[in-house]
Amino acid sequence: MSNKYVVDVDTGRVGQVVAEYEGSVFLRPPGGGRQWAVAPHRLRPPTGTELRVARVYGTPVVTR
Repeated sequence: MSNKYVVDVDTGRVGQVVAEYEGSVFLRPPGGGRQWAVAPHRLRPPTGTELRVARVYGTPVVTR
């Protein structure tokens, strides 16, 4: 799976790219959740802050 994060400009949500198929990019929220599809022209790169937050949410927590 890709570690590429992008922002859906219509919703402002940050998502991890999980697939590209027939003109759509499929995203999943950092840390998991329901996927959604977005047209590629409706995406933008995340800001530095958005990327850091996405990486925090996307990091698994290990308990012992």
